[in-house]
Amino acid sequence: MTARPFIPSLVMSLSLLAAPALAQEASSGSGLALGVRGAYGIPVGDAAEGMSLSETFGNTVAPQVDLSYFFNRHLSLGGYFQYGIAKPDGCTDTTECSSRVLRFGVDLDYHFAPEGFVSPWLGVGVGYEMGSLKVGNDPTLAKLGLKGFDLGHAHFGVDLQLTRSIAVGPYISASLGQYSDLSAQVFEEPERSIDIPSDQKSLHVWIQPGVRLQIRL
Repeated sequence: MTARPFIPSLVMSLSLLAAPALAQEASSGSGLALGVRGAYGIPVGDAAEGMSLSETFGNTVAPQVDLSYFFNRHLSLGGYFQYGIAKPDGCTDTTECSSRVLRFGVDLDYHFAPEGFVSPWLGVGVGYEMGSLKVGNDPTLAKLGLKGFDLGHAHFGVDLQLTRSIAVGPYISASLGQYSDLSAQVFEEPERSIDIPSDQKSLHVWIQPGVRLQIRL
């Protein structure tokens, strides 16, 4: 056999040997995914002793973005950021007020049937929460802020796999939190911050039904 036909034959043979390994790597499902969510937050419990969470912040309209890494097509770990906008239940038609609730943290999710058109998934996570309330306008503006840990949350959803890279579907989440820091500013006085005493801390829950769009990058 001459050198001229031998070299193309060798290249073709090596390509055939490498093809199964490349296919296996492509089908492993590992990689990044971007998620965009819209949720409706329902508060339950107290922000602190004697301070209703619904009257302090109210129900939220809460868009969220998250970035996850899939170790395989089933398991992913990622971070999220949520910005909730609300009007407290305690506000009246004659009182101008607004509130914001920011949440960020990490999630670990498991997808049960990633190859199917209908793919249920379940996740858990932890994070941090920051809420703020503004009442009135300058120069009669009062501000209240609360910060604390999201001690743990769980969410469950069902994805409709539109393509191999794009999925959309409903989900619901529930988180358990506790505020530990409180800040307040009345009119033009300096802002004051305190640690909430242990005997005045309360547990609260956010229940959030919503819809998520996830794109595999």
